[in-house]
Amino acid sequence: MRRDSEAAIFWLTAASAAASLISIAAMEILLAAACLLWLYKRSPFKWPPYTLPLLAFMATTVISLAASSNPSVGRHPIQKFVLFSMGLLTVAFVTTESRARSAYKLLMATATAAAVLAIAQFGFKEITYRNTGLLADDPTLLNRITGPLGHWMTFSGVQLLVWCAAIPALMVLGRRWMPTVPIIGTALVLSNTRGAWIGAAAGFAFVALALPRRVLVAVLLPMIVVTLAASPLIYHRVSMSLDKDLATNYSRGIYLDVGLKMIKAHPLFGVGPERVHDDFPRYYPGRLDTFYYGHLHNNILQIAAERGLLCLAAFLWFIVELYRSLLRQLTNSDDDSRWVTLGALAALTGFVIAGLTEYNFGDSEVLVLFLFIVSIPFGLASHVQKDPYSQQG
Repeated sequence: MRRDSEAAIFWLTAASAAASLISIAAMEILLAAACLLWLYKRSPFKWPPYTLPLLAFMATTVISLAASSNPSVGRHPIQKFVLFSMGLLTVAFVTTESRARSAYKLLMATATAAAVLAIAQFGFKEITYRNTGLLADDPTLLNRITGPLGHWMTFSGVQLLVWCAAIPALMVLGRRWMPTVPIIGTALVLSNTRGAWIGAAAGFAFVALALPRRVLVAVLLPMIVVTLAASPLIYHRVSMSLDKDLATNYSRGIYLDVGLKMIKAHPLFGVGPERVHDDFPRYYPGRLDTFYYGHLHNNILQIAAERGLLCLAAFLWFIVELYRSLLRQLTNSDDDSRWVTLGALAALTGFVIAGLTEYNFGDSEVLVLFLFIVSIPFGLASHVQKDPYSQQG
């Protein structure tokens, strides 16, 4: 009976992570169900290595809220703390290589389905743009693909994580799963999200030397073909990035300037959670109707300006601890679990680099999927959890 309940919690956890690729509502419902069943069954509870810096991040966020000029508008980031339970669930229930394989297959299948939808979506958007010629219809700029999700940054963010993590998984999943990576990669290219492009390249490069030649060939050859086929679109996107009159370009400099001013004025605790939008006009006297300024499109800048340098230090500690723990895990892992750790490192690197141009740590779908992928190696580690049902998977 205990084995059945733990298997149910595992599948709810994995399904929640996969649902982040298609629906935030489904993701949250499945995560809540996993947590409730976990509490009801009083199943094993273990702390991942990054627990302390994550607790520090949470504590400094609460302090920032208390110091805010209007705490009533900053409760949403506190409420999102429940999403951190994904890491706890993962290390407690993704405890065998068999479960890790099953979880990855679910992620890759879901990401592929979402990618196929997005690729078709791009085709329709491109036809519309060619008919109208309007900048608002340009699928490389203002009308980018979102797949089943609500925004292109969220779509590219979750697809990036799966693409990076899936590459090392090809070492063990077999040939029939190889087509999923170029399909997801095609959607990433067509997402026309520069940060996701750079993050994907960085994530792949970080683990490339540890991958077998057959995996490198299976990844690189299709992506070279896709990139060449999409080169006119890529050239158009890059050339538009140099247009200083476009709000999507000149706003980046404004974000940096305003963020630094906010940090200078409120160094320890920031302007307060969810206060960047309201306080933005105080630090920028120009027109605000030409670009979005709900956040600063950079993890480091956003956290420092919104919650202060103490919270930023906790966030950076969290990232460093993840790298330290995963690299140590890589040296201690056997051949059966090495691919999981490489996948986590690739996804972590892609997430960090993409976070230099987008506040992806504040995106619920990206956060849940990120915590799931980077926590799996710790569930397989003997020093975190010894699964009594490891032989049954």
